[in-house]
Amino acid sequence: MTVHTPLRADDVRRSYARWAGHYDFTFALFGRKYVKKIVNRLNDETHGQNVLDVGTGTGLSLPYFRPDLTITGIDISEDMLARAAQRAERKKLANIAGLHVMDAGDLQFADGAFDSVLATFVMSVVPNPTQVLQEIARVTRPGGPIFLFNHFRADEEDNRMLAMAERAIAPASRKIGFHSDFCRSQLNFAEADLYLMDEDSFGPFDMFTLLTLQKPTTQLPITPHA
Repeated sequence: MTVHTPLRADDVRRSYARWAGHYDFTFALFGRKYVKKIVNRLNDETHGQNVLDVGTGTGLSLPYFRPDLTITGIDISEDMLARAAQRAERKKLANIAGLHVMDAGDLQFADGAFDSVLATFVMSVVPNPTQVLQEIARVTRPGGPIFLFNHFRADEEDNRMLAMAERAIAPASRKIGFHSDFCRSQLNFAEADLYLMDEDSFGPFDMFTLLTLQKPTTQLPITPHA
């Protein structure tokens, strides 16, 4: 399933090359406290050691992980990851296993390599959300939790002004590097073989949503075609 407004990986790379230098002083300044809350939730609920941080960006989340966890970060933007590496060095973070330039839709890791996965503000910046969900599920161990933190398109009835603003911005998706009109219904959990366990809203107007998913402990049976 593709999103409503076409967006390519090269669009995201170009956009975040421009964002990298001032990201921490603009969007991150607003979103930092929410990212901290989400990582703290992962710290409390994850079992195991190896964590994958999908969409690490400038490494905003990295200092908040428990020091006994081993963190691997990936991002499609080399410019953003350079900032993340600087942050890890500046904060003397000894639990960072690696920071890799990588497409979230084509994760270069073995099946079940991670005990839990965090993906913040990722689903609205990828061309194929279902493919990304499938890749995240593949690299998560059976029974492992997955934490998706994202903005979804506002409900017209609940917040008409915000919904209008999102629609107005949508045609510029390729320039700004994300889908302002990204809809929750575009996430196909069943196709990725994931269960939705919990859902929480954060921020003004409930702009952000945390979806807690789980990979089944065993492979679901395949129903034969009639």
